[in-house]
Amino acid sequence: MKQLAVGDPLNPKTQIGPLVNQKAAQDMENFVKDAVGKGAVISAGGKKIKSKGYYFEPTVLTNVSEGMDVACHEVFGPVAPVIIAKNDEEAIRMANDSEFGLSASLWTNDLAKGERLARRLETGSVFINSISKSHALLPIGGIKKSGFGRELSHYGIKEFVNVKTINLYEHKK
Repeated sequence: MKQLAVGDPLNPKTQIGPLVNQKAAQDMENFVKDAVGKGAVISAGGKKIKSKGYYFEPTVLTNVSEGMDVACHEVFGPVAPVIIAKNDEEAIRMANDSEFGLSASLWTNDLAKGERLARRLETGSVFINSISKSHALLPIGGIKKSGFGRELSHYGIKEFVNVKTINLYEHKK
């Protein structure tokens, strides 16, 4: 994370661009502050970057536990909480014990096991051995408080179509 290039998203060497606005940068700072105050450790990053724009250092938090804001809210920024589960059952329980369900990223060498676990995750999409991402041919969208409906693919097109039903009944005299 320390090696990631932060900067102008128009620069091809940039790997981490700015956040959407000042509030988003403040949110990242609040996530870190809350986690550290409850026992998490900053392993990388953790601060706003002082420059034009709303940049935040790519951050890794270890010793993260349930109940920390960063563990139970949608972060939408370069802050990665590391939470260690004792086993698969605990990992699934912790992942599903959230008001949100946009997407998940599951990493494993056992692809069959990965698929079984992915089916149990309460999210709109699960990426096995990959980061969450979008592709025009794949529907993307969340469940729970992460929204409803889908974007992209033929499912997404239908979200933007207004269907009208007209029922005409001819009265016979």
